[in-house]
Amino acid sequence: MYYFLPPRDQNDRPRDSLFGTSLRPLENKQVILNANTWQPLGVVSDKYRLITNEEALDMAHKCCETFFPETNKAEWRPTKIDGPSTGRHCCVDLCHNSEALDFSFVPPNQRPDAFGPFVRVINSYNGLYLLSFFIGFYRKVCANGMIARTSEIEFKFIHRGKSVSGINFKNSVHKLKTLKKSFENFLGALKDCQAPLYHFPTLVNGALLLKAPADPEDIPLKNKWDKLQQNISDTSARYAEELGENAYAVFNVITDFASNPPESSAYFRRARHSWQRLAGSWVESFTSLCVEPSFSLDNYLVTLDKKLKVTEETNNPDPHLF
Repeated sequence: MYYFLPPRDQNDRPRDSLFGTSLRPLENKQVILNANTWQPLGVVSDKYRLITNEEALDMAHKCCETFFPETNKAEWRPTKIDGPSTGRHCCVDLCHNSEALDFSFVPPNQRPDAFGPFVRVINSYNGLYLLSFFIGFYRKVCANGMIARTSEIEFKFIHRGKSVSGINFKNSVHKLKTLKKSFENFLGALKDCQAPLYHFPTLVNGALLLKAPADPEDIPLKNKWDKLQQNISDTSARYAEELGENAYAVFNVITDFASNPPESSAYFRRARHSWQRLAGSWVESFTSLCVEPSFSLDNYLVTLDKKLKVTEETNNPDPHLF
C-alpha cells in the first residue's frame, strides 16, 4: 500500500496543491475499496479478513436456523437495514414471517401483547466493528425492540485469519429459553410498577442518557432538544392511554424511541443498535430494583437525575454508532 507524501514549498511548508506529490510505501496495510465506485472504505491490516455482507447475511440465516430449527431460511426476512451511504458498515434485522415463534405477555384486564424474536447481524468493511450477531425481542403490534445486556445471546468474530464458518451457534442454543423467561419476568415487573404520566419523560431521558444541551445560548441545539422532549411527551401520552400509567408503558416509550429514533435525536450521534442496547440495559436494571419492597420511584428519580449530571457522553459525538 502507498500513501501520499504532501508537497512542500521552498520553506519546507506543506503546499495546498497535490501536484508533484510523491508516494511512499506503507507496510503491513491494505485498502478496502468499493468495487462499484472505487472509493476507499478503510485502511486495515494486511492480515485483515474481509467478510462480505453476503457472507454475513448467510451466517445470520444459519443463526436463525440453529436457534429456531423448526424454521427455514425462506421464512426469515430482513425488516430493518441501517448503514451509511458509504457502505462502510451495516446492520440488518431478520424477523420470522409468521406467528409461529410468537409468545404472549398478558397485562391484567387487557388483550395479550404478542412478542417475537429477531436476529441482528452487524458487519463492517473498515475494521470499525466486529462481525456480530445478537438475538433480541420486539413487540409485534408496533415493532419496538430491544437488545438485552445480561444473559444475552451474542456472537462476535474478529476479521482475521479463520473462516467465518467457524462460528459455532449451537453452544448457546440452551440460553434462548432462559433469555425468553427473563424477558417475560421483566414485562411482568414493569406492569406491576405504577408510574404517573408526568414522570414518563424523566424516566425516558434517564434510560436513554438524554441530557439537555450544556449551553443554553446554543439556540439551534436548544430547539432540537425542545422538539425531542415534545416528541417524548406525545409518545408518553399515547402509551399511557393504551397501557396505563405504569413502567410497562414507559418501557414502550423507550423502545419506541430506540427502534424509531426521531430526527431531533440526531445530534446524539447514536444508531438504532446503541439506543436498543440502552433500552435493554435500563429494563434489566430497573426491574431488579422495582421488585424490591423498599422501592420508591421518587428516590429512583433522584438517583437517575444524579446519573445524568455526571454523564458527559450524550452531548459529544459517539463514535460507536452501533
